[in-house]
Amino acid sequence: MKNFCKKFCVLYFLGLVLFLAGCGDEPDKEFILYPDSGLAFGLFPNDYAKNDSSAANLAHGITLIVHPNATYQLSFDVDPNFEAPKLQLFRIFMSDNGEDLHAQPVRTLDPVVKNGRYIYSFVCEERENALWATSLIQNNTYYEGRVSNIRFTGEGAYSDHFSINLILVGNIEDELEEFTAKELATNLLAEYRKLYTSVTIDTLYINQAAEHPTLGKTYPANEPWIAGRSSDDIMVSELGGWPGLENALDITLVHFIDQEGILGYSNLFSANLGKGLGSTVVLGTHIKTPAGEEALDMQGIIETALHETGHFFGLRHTTATRADIETIFDDYDFGDYSNLEDGLEDTPSCNSLVATSLTKVQRTDFRINRLMPRIRIFANSSFKIEDCPDAGNYMFPLTVENKTLSFSKQQLAIIRQNLMIFPH
Repeated sequence: MKNFCKKFCVLYFLGLVLFLAGCGDEPDKEFILYPDSGLAFGLFPNDYAKNDSSAANLAHGITLIVHPNATYQLSFDVDPNFEAPKLQLFRIFMSDNGEDLHAQPVRTLDPVVKNGRYIYSFVCEERENALWATSLIQNNTYYEGRVSNIRFTGEGAYSDHFSINLILVGNIEDELEEFTAKELATNLLAEYRKLYTSVTIDTLYINQAAEHPTLGKTYPANEPWIAGRSSDDIMVSELGGWPGLENALDITLVHFIDQEGILGYSNLFSANLGKGLGSTVVLGTHIKTPAGEEALDMQGIIETALHETGHFFGLRHTTATRADIETIFDDYDFGDYSNLEDGLEDTPSCNSLVATSLTKVQRTDFRINRLMPRIRIFANSSFKIEDCPDAGNYMFPLTVENKTLSFSKQQLAIIRQNLMIFPH
């Protein structure tokens, strides 16, 4: 995980030499204008947040997460002061030695103009998940018009069913205090089926990490596993894509996450029902506190699982914390502070939470898909979290006592839409 992130920090912030190499200007070849922005910003499908930084950098290059056989539309408002630009798409990939990054032109698109918007449509013909980059070209140079109200949508043809693989990492059976792993799994499946009403959860499997056919020796069953301490990979992502259950949602249940106040983690739009980076959701049976650690009850674990799975399928927090947005590299913050809420009409946001110091909980590592935590606040504050209008939504970033939680209709629609994009 660390090596992968370091390589992509190079991609984002130092830029690519090949992008600066210029354009193909031979008369018998299409004019190609490579991105030169350093690709610090990007979009994933069906995200309704403002993404103003991605809009501002679209012409010079942002990233797009795409999946095989999915149909996509990238659109933004027409600037009447400029002619319509062409959209050029590039495949970003790493060389065989794992050190050099390359960009390969994929296609050039002309827009359709509809209701005052430029709409660029394409089908992804990759064999697996991919990272593409953009440029906007007009008269053989970068488009200088205003790009506003950007939207990237996707439709897939895969199933709206999925299964869950609950992976017990370490001595989980010994650590659970008032219930068994089987009881947790039974109730977890019931709650998923009750609340994820736009999709179908076929079944839930239970597996022991210690019994993994190739990795089992790495995960002893006689000691607690602490994510971020027992191994560098806080997501335990190598357990994703469990043999025989390669297309299930892999939830790794550990003793606790080695960061104070963090109940669970998922990458935002993990985009991976398979194996490797972004393939897991991680939960703790306990939580790290200022005084040590504290056991979670069954409902707390289940609510965290439902929340983190929402992130996995592309749901943002209803109200963003600074930890969600802040992306610091070499003392410069690359975060997009236009994304203070999720952009959905049926999920209110909490202006008081944005204004309070509670919004700064932790520094989030920069990754292609940002890690999104569910958080418990221990510090005393005059701010009443329960008064937030979105405190009853599953994607509220903080835990709230005595609230009945639910998903909105728009959230459930996005979960289904993105699930059908993921190959499975």
